[in-house]
Amino acid sequence: MPSNLSIDGLCSDLRQQIVGRVLLPATKLSEASLCRRWKVSRTPVREVLRRLEAEGLISSARYKGFIVQRITLEDVDQLYTIKISLEGLAGRLATPVFSKDPQKMKELNKIYAEMKILSKNGDIEAYAKKNNEFHYLIWNCCQNRWLIKILENLSLQIHRFIVKALYVPQRMGNSSAEHGEILEKIKKGNGKAVEKAIGNHFRKALEDLKKELVQKI
Repeated sequence: MPSNLSIDGLCSDLRQQIVGRVLLPATKLSEASLCRRWKVSRTPVREVLRRLEAEGLISSARYKGFIVQRITLEDVDQLYTIKISLEGLAGRLATPVFSKDPQKMKELNKIYAEMKILSKNGDIEAYAKKNNEFHYLIWNCCQNRWLIKILENLSLQIHRFIVKALYVPQRMGNSSAEHGEILEKIKKGNGKAVEKAIGNHFRKALEDLKKELVQKI
């Protein structure tokens, strides 16, 4: 790992390790190990750990140091309750933006077309990335920077488990169909219908996610 990475770069590196479940929940994070890995002093390492603690990805205890934050089924329920409401709101706010911007609509269509192909091919990891692109594009068209920031942080908490849900039989195919419904409602310019379709998608995703996590968190 190059020693000239910025604090933001170091944060991104460790964040991806956590979100990608390379570092599993309850894993202890050693300052000394991170210093050796990044070839930096303890000062930037401590700043990185403080930032990720503020994001809720890690936690600390006196005399015990930092660990990757555990997430319980109750946490998942609570996170998705918020996600369903805010994702739906973002979709409703973004709908008129898509209606007025053919290029954005074309971009969303392209992402969904790629999702359908990946779903048919059974490529879960690539599908998950396109799934994120689909939702990120909707967020960034909602024109509310505070809502975008909240959704970005929320996504970091949940993304650690989304890929697992996609391994549930039929989940990826169902997810593809649900995204198609969201896209059709956006094309029709019906913001309330978009909000409802997004809510339905995440409720179904939550049901499957909970099935997959029952004995795995």
